[in-house]
Amino acid sequence: MTPEPVSPHLCTGDPALSSSGALRALAGLLRQLFELIESLSDEEYARKPVGVVESSVGGHVRHNLDHVAALLHGLPTGHVCYDHRGRGTDVERDRRTALDTILRLEGALFAFAWGEIPQLITLSALVAPDLPPVLAQTSPARELAFVVSHTIHHVSHTIHHNALVRVMVKALGADVPADFGYAPSTIAYKGSRLCAH
Repeated sequence: MTPEPVSPHLCTGDPALSSSGALRALAGLLRQLFELIESLSDEEYARKPVGVVESSVGGHVRHNLDHVAALLHGLPTGHVCYDHRGRGTDVERDRRTALDTILRLEGALFAFAWGEIPQLITLSALVAPDLPPVLAQTSPARELAFVVSHTIHHVSHTIHHNALVRVMVKALGADVPADFGYAPSTIAYKGSRLCAH
């Protein structure tokens, strides 16, 4: 059931600025998340709080996967909204469901007809709980990049949550892959230093 590892190709210098590059990056994050979840017990996955973090590893995993699912659901309609997410779902509570969902979403990402959707779509976003959502024009490539690398202090949205998962898993006493939860720029920087030697 373990998927084949995705090679990061840090030394090729190949820029990942296109949708296909972002798609590979997102698939790599999902594979990394899959492998980490697979290493946890059912109890560790669902336990909360974890140390000083009030939520569970499963809660952050569910949040990440909801964003991928919202993107895939919204693109064919030309209207993407990340605000309508499920909370307390099986993905959050059940490790096996999370693993199955990652595999399903990864398959859906690569099966998706990226070339057949409009290049201009609408994003709906709540910016305050007591105001109507803001509507903005955007593109599929931009939204794919958002799911991978939404910039909040230069940290990816997905990577931001993976970084929290990293802290929680370490608090559980489990092993974490060396690069798990780090921004691609950090990994690329470390890789470029290795390639230069």
